[in-house]
Amino acid sequence: MKMLKKSAGFTLIELLVVTSLTVIIMLAVTSILMTFLITSQKTSIEQKVKSEGENALSNIEFILRNARRLAPSLDGATTCNNDPNNPMTSLAVEGFDGFITTLQTYPEENPKIASYSSAINDYYYLTSDETNLSNLEFVCLTGEESSFYIGISFQLQIGAGESADRETAQETFQSGVTLRNN
Repeated sequence: MKMLKKSAGFTLIELLVVTSLTVIIMLAVTSILMTFLITSQKTSIEQKVKSEGENALSNIEFILRNARRLAPSLDGATTCNNDPNNPMTSLAVEGFDGFITTLQTYPEENPKIASYSSAINDYYYLTSDETNLSNLEFVCLTGEESSFYIGISFQLQIGAGESADRETAQETFQSGVTLRNN
């Protein structure tokens, strides 16, 4: 009687097919995971810019709504230039406590939105060191019965690249407030 020879193990083609399928599946999973992580990082940066900008805008609106009147700006003369084509880079208001609060960009080397109060002779920053501020502008227009409308706009950015970069986010914030206590 003839003995049948049994071989245990896999053939070369079976090993190649299984290895190839495993590599393809691992590449797909890695690609999906990397895409998720990159998208998550970009979303996190965008949310940080949006949150910080909305918070700064809310604080500026609060200061303006609760101001007694406009005060001379840092140049010592301008309170409201009434020129929408020539926005102001700082704005000063007098609060009900009699102290002057000036909204401006400060310092120049790492610009932030700063609120300078004559009550404490110091700056309170409305944006953090993580964001870069550009184009803080105030448009002041005189309305009926000596009312003032203040338009506010600024840009915040995290990262130094183009906004399409995954580590960069940029947003422009705009609002307007009519002073109610003049």
